[in-house]
Amino acid sequence: MLPPLFPSLVRNIIYPIYRGLRGDRLLFMLEELERNQWLSKEEIEEIQWRKIEYFLKQAVTYVPYYHDLLGEVGLRIEEIQNPTDFRKIPFLTKDIIRRESSRLVTKDPLRRGYPSSTGGSTGEPLYFYNDQGAGPLRRANTLRGYRWAKVDIGDKQALFWGFALNRSAKERLIESVKNYFNNIVTFSTFDMSDETMRRYASRLRFYRPDYIVGYPSALILFTQYCKWSKTDVPRLRAVVTSGEKLFPQQREIIEEVFTCPVFDRYGSREFASIAHECEEHKGLHIFTDLCFVEVIHDSGRPAQSGEVGELVVTDLLNLYMPFIRYRTGDLAVPTERECSCGRGLPLLDRIEGRAFDYITTPSGKRVGGFFWTWLSRAVHGIKRFQIEQRVRSEVIFRIIPGPDWKNEYRQILEGRIKETCGENFQVTFMIVDEIPLTPLGKSRFIISKLE
Repeated sequence: MLPPLFPSLVRNIIYPIYRGLRGDRLLFMLEELERNQWLSKEEIEEIQWRKIEYFLKQAVTYVPYYHDLLGEVGLRIEEIQNPTDFRKIPFLTKDIIRRESSRLVTKDPLRRGYPSSTGGSTGEPLYFYNDQGAGPLRRANTLRGYRWAKVDIGDKQALFWGFALNRSAKERLIESVKNYFNNIVTFSTFDMSDETMRRYASRLRFYRPDYIVGYPSALILFTQYCKWSKTDVPRLRAVVTSGEKLFPQQREIIEEVFTCPVFDRYGSREFASIAHECEEHKGLHIFTDLCFVEVIHDSGRPAQSGEVGELVVTDLLNLYMPFIRYRTGDLAVPTERECSCGRGLPLLDRIEGRAFDYITTPSGKRVGGFFWTWLSRAVHGIKRFQIEQRVRSEVIFRIIPGPDWKNEYRQILEGRIKETCGENFQVTFMIVDEIPLTPLGKSRFIISKLE
C-alpha cells in the first residue's frame, strides 16, 4: 500500500490539472454552489423555479413519455406557474420506469447518457440512464457537502462502500490509480468478517485518513469490532454516513470510536447527493438549487412540519432520462425550522428510512428502526442482529451473540417487544453465526416480507 500524497499537492495542483484535462468546469461549479447556499430561501427558490421551467420544457419537447403524459392529464407547460401547479404532474414510480424505459429517454440528439442501476433494499434492480453532462455538477455538489464537514479536495478519504470483490485486474488498476491521485483508499463492505476488519484497522492506522465515508451499518460493524477487540484506530476529522438511515445510537458509537463528529448525507444512485447535514447537526439541508424535493403524507397531501411522509424527488440535472416527481420509497420528516448556520437551503428534520423498514403489528401499528436498535442495547451481548417479519403476528429475531450474551436475555427482549407490539405478538429467536449482507454490501437489520 502506497503512502498518501500531500493533500495540498492534490488540492492545488493534481486536481485542477485533472479537471482541466477533462475539459469540465467542476471547480467553477463548486464556487457557484458555495455562493448559492448563502442566498436567502426566497432567492434559492427563484433559482430552483427557473430550472424547473427549463427542465419541464425540455422534457415535454424531447421525452415521449412526458409529452404524452401531460396531454393525458390535460396539463400545458404554460399552466404550470408554481409548485402547486407542478404537483399536478403524476408521480413517477419504479414500475413505470421499468415499463416505459425507452420512452423516458430523450430524443434530443445533443444529449449523451450512460447506463446505471440500483438494487435498492428490495433486491429488485432498477435500470436507468444518467446524463453525462450532469456528472461534474453532481461531483461538485458532493464536494460542497464534504466542506460542511471541514474536509476538502485532496484530504485523505477512507471509503467503506459496496465494492465488488471480483472485478477484473484492469478495473482494479484503473480504480487504484484514480483513487491514489485523489487520496482515497477503499474498503469493500462485501466482506466484514473479523479477520477482514482486523486488516482494515491496520490499513487505517497506516493511511491515517482525515475522514471516512461509508454505510452506517458497515461502520457500526467495524466500530463494534474495534470496541470488542480493543483495536486502535486513528482519530479523524469527520465521518460522513450515507446509503442508509443513520440511527442516533449508531452516531454515538461511531463518534465515540473515531472521536470526531458524524455528518449524515441522504442520496441515491439515481440522483447522488440530495441533502446533507451541516456543522450545526440540526437536520439535513436539501440541495434545492439542484433538485425539487417533496415529502408526501400517506393521504396524498404534502406532509406538514413534523409529519412522516415519502420523499418524492425531481432531479433537475438529468435531462437524458428525466425523473419528475419520482417516488423514492424513502421516508422523511420535513420541518419549517431555519438552521442557525445561516444557509438558505431548507431542512429535513430527519430521514426515517425505507417505507418497508418497519415491523407492522396486527393492529396496523408500525414499529420503526429506532425501537429495534434501542432494544438491541437493552441487554448485553448482542454483537449483531436482524429482525424479519413474514406475517403480522410474528417476527424472527436473529442474534449473533457476543461473550456477554445469556439465553435468559430472550425473556427480557420478548417482554419489551410485547409491551410495544402487543401481548399476542410472537417472537422466534435464532442464535446464528452469520447474518448475510445485501448484494450491495449493506447490513439490513429489518426485513419486512409483508405483502
